Formats: sequence, C-alpha cells, structure tokens
Amino acid sequence: MASTDESSGRMCVSCGRSIAMDSNVCQHCGHDFRAPAPVEKKKTAIPVIGGVLIIIAGFMGLAMGGILIAIDVDELDTVGLDVAGVTDMVDDIMTACGIIAIIVSIIVLLGGFFGVMRKHWGIAVVGGVLGLFVIGPFLLGSILSLIGLILVAVSRKEFE
Repeated sequence: MASTDESSGRMCVSCGRSIAMDSNVCQHCGHDFRAPAPVEKKKTAIPVIGGVLIIIAGFMGLAMGGILIAIDVDELDTVGLDVAGVTDMVDDIMTACGIIAIIVSIIVLLGGFFGVMRKHWGIAVVGGVLGLFVIGPFLLGSILSLIGLILVAVSRKEFE
C-alpha cells in the first residue's frame, strides 16, 4: 500500500524526490516549477549550406593564388601579353597577388568552417565577405560566397 506522501505528492523533475502537489518550488533542490521550460533552438541546414559554399569559394581562391604564383612570366607572350623589359616586375606583382589571394582564402576557409559549426557568426560573415573577392572562373567563387554569405546572415540566431 502506498504511503500518503507518495499519493498526495509528485516527483521533482530535477532531483527526483517527492514534493507536495501544490508546491511551486522543490524544497530539496530549489527547482522552480513556475518557470517555463527552456525552449530548444530549432536548427536548420541553412548555416551549414552557407558555410560549405563559403568553403568552396575559399578553395577556389587558394587555387587561383597558387596559379598566380606558379605562372611563368616568360611564357605570357604565348597568350598575347608582351612583358618584355618588365618581366621581373610582372613576376613580382603576380607573386604578391598570389600570396595575398592565398591569405584571403585562408580567412575565407576559416569563416566557412565557423559557419558549418554554427560558431562565431562574425567570423563566418567576414569569411563570406572576403570570399566575394575570390573571383574564380566565371565569377563562380564570388557567386558561391555571396549565396553562402546570405545564408549565414539570415541564420544568425542559430549561431552560438
């Protein structure tokens, strides 16, 4: 036969002890039954998709930076560019542009990874913005980064 304490009481959801049915606060652990239960945030795939698009743009930027560094300036005349007399200067400019593209692309990749992880929204946005400068073939890197930036921006509430 059940005791009168168990039949007229309820179990605390926090500590599991028996409390009076009309209690608003557990006398054992202090859990407040008047407070609403925390609402769990609804997570969607939007920031993940945005982060992946930004990551793709970052890899395109790394490739473009590598191409700029690897281009042999002496062979530019085969594609119709005459750089005779300024070969060293053009080579230095292309190397500098390649290094800058690689540095920017690393920041873009970092922003994309934070977008996928739903952490540090500001860094994810900065990565998306810098990804706009990753031109790529047919402006594909910039377009992917723009779409990723929009997706990350609209999913602000899902970030920690």
